[in-house]
Amino acid sequence: ADHGLDLAEKDFTVNTVAGAMKSFFSELPEPLVPYTMQVELVEAHSDVVLSPLCRRRVSHNHRVNLMTSENLSICFWPTLMRPDFSTMDALTATRTYQTIIELFIQQCPFFF
Repeated sequence: ADHGLDLAEKDFTVNTVAGAMKSFFSELPEPLVPYTMQVELVEAHSDVVLSPLCRRRVSHNHRVNLMTSENLSICFWPTLMRPDFSTMDALTATRTYQTIIELFIQQCPFFF
């Protein structure tokens, strides 16, 4: 709730902050990307409707932190989309899900 919180001032490691974010997103009642939107996003991705235009702060510093938008999406897509891995469709679409989250990261200024 404290939007003025400066994590750099605190003595948290990057792994601690990333772990807290993943925990927060995994405990949401529904994934950050709702199940109802996932089919449309997969279709949009396959139609090449989404295109990357810009990146956010963490991926901008990928030379220092090694976290490109692709690496971030690899870490976060299972938590943000929570696919049902008991179905073959979810298993075959894992790269598509990861790419959708990568595009969200790249398009963050548009969405927020």
